[in-house]
Amino acid sequence: MVDTQLIAHDKEVYDIAWGGVGVFASVSADGSDPRYMATIIMDSAKVVVLDIRFPKLPVVELPRHQASVNAIAWAPHSSCHICTASDDSQALIWDLSSMGQPVEGGLDPISACTAGAEIEQL
Repeated sequence: MVDTQLIAHDKEVYDIAWGGVGVFASVSADGSDPRYMATIIMDSAKVVVLDIRFPKLPVVELPRHQASVNAIAWAPHSSCHICTASDDSQALIWDLSSMGQPVEGGLDPISACTAGAEIEQL
């Protein structure tokens, strides 16, 4: 019996890994910058972007959701834009072009869309 179905990629998945209890990562050919991987931790409101060359140090953290993040998607024609969706009924669009540079108070989304219910997928 399938307990949970994950739908996160629209192209080939190259690798998957469990990172401990409730942590699952996957790598795909979705068209994002090949050096960066956006990840979510199960039941967490934060998205973490990693440089796959140095995966132990987050490049940027996106902590502006108020509930668990359910989906992330890189913009198909821009390697510095990502959309995140959450149980807080918001889809947030982020400009990551300043990744790696200190930002006072953390990075804020450039756009937000509020839905009538939780957003499960993008």
